[in-house]
Amino acid sequence: MNNAPAMCLIRPFTSADTQSCTAILALAGRGAFGPVAGSAAFTAATQGEAILVAERDGIVTGFAAVHTGDAPEYFLHHLYVHPAHSGRGIGTQLLAAVVARFGPHLSLKTQLANTGARRLYARAGWVEDDGDGGVDAKGAWIRVRYQAGAPVQ
Repeated sequence: MNNAPAMCLIRPFTSADTQSCTAILALAGRGAFGPVAGSAAFTAATQGEAILVAERDGIVTGFAAVHTGDAPEYFLHHLYVHPAHSGRGIGTQLLAAVVARFGPHLSLKTQLANTGARRLYARAGWVEDDGDGGVDAKGAWIRVRYQAGAPVQ
């Protein structure tokens, strides 16, 4: 497997992306959301959210969904890369696209045990808020906030 960074096309979600994004959520998101069965589960999990997809060579490799209902405070609800495409910089590109489109008032929640995601956010200049966290059905979580002026990779 070639893990070299790959430039992706980051674009808005269309209904034609539903099947690919459902598969990505089922594979990459099961740790956060448990089993995901069918496109109805994807649609429910992203209801009312702005979705960006990463595409490489015509294949959807990841997606990010942002809750924009509390403008100008936006919440990055989902950022997942298909496991077969992980380690290639796709998550970094999606995160940069989210910041470019929705920044600078962005936050997200991540499980403390999700060290890979926490490293990704830290490398991109996001800051963990030690005063904003809790425990949910999946375990302990922490709020992570975009820091204006952080390097957009």
